[in-house]
Amino acid sequence: MADHAANLLQKAWLKGEALTAEDRAEVAIAVFEAKVIAHRTSLFTTQEIFDVVGARGTHADLGFDRFWRNARTHTLHDPLDYKLQVLGQWAVYGQVPSGANYN
Repeated sequence: MADHAANLLQKAWLKGEALTAEDRAEVAIAVFEAKVIAHRTSLFTTQEIFDVVGARGTHADLGFDRFWRNARTHTLHDPLDYKLQVLGQWAVYGQVPSGANYN
């Protein structure tokens, strides 16, 4: 999904001034879908790592805590709720994302 979004973004960039609102919306939807999947996958994976290694996984010697902190940092700095709202409006109503929102 990330590769697909990156390819669409590159094509949009190359269009320059010829980029349409529909083109922008297509890129935004692809990026938002990739963001949602990456967000949920990273949190689930780090949770499962701690389930497997147990409490000892919190010791800094092992370094597992670094992955959890990185996942939390990335997921908290770009709230998922806005992406889900836009994706829902697109899926249910066919409403394309606008550039004015916090997307």
